[in-house]
Amino acid sequence: MQLSPELRAAERAGIPSRRLLRAALALALTDSDADGQRLEVSLQFLSSAEIAALNEQFRQRPQPTNCLSFPAPTQIWPGRSRPLGDILLCPAVISREAEEQGKPLRDHYRHLLIHSALHLLGYDHQEEQEASRMEALETRLLAQLGVADPYRMQANE
Repeated sequence: MQLSPELRAAERAGIPSRRLLRAALALALTDSDADGQRLEVSLQFLSSAEIAALNEQFRQRPQPTNCLSFPAPTQIWPGRSRPLGDILLCPAVISREAEEQGKPLRDHYRHLLIHSALHLLGYDHQEEQEASRMEALETRLLAQLGVADPYRMQANE
């Protein structure tokens, strides 16, 4: 887990513990078919400016976002672990969203980590059927952590 050198102390303050972050990722990854290999995920925390630049470069959206995920190239990886990809999180955006949505910050992090990990595993939400499948899985995994259904919460807003 890395922190961007440009990330301010105020933005770092709300980042949950490594244990909480790892638990959310591990839960999402246990559902995968990794053929017994350990899956490796790079987790980085970026400033609003850093994630906005990447969001513009890769998604043509020139504003900060809560998270981005980038799958590793698909290939056979000899050895004990397989790189799955990168997850980039923006604490400033995540904190603001949690406050605006009235969600506990740690639960919002858990949701975004599970959501991002599922993207690395090949899930998507571009089509309605895919979105329903991905959201159902996210909701089931979050319930195992005692986190309320984030999609139900959004529908009630």
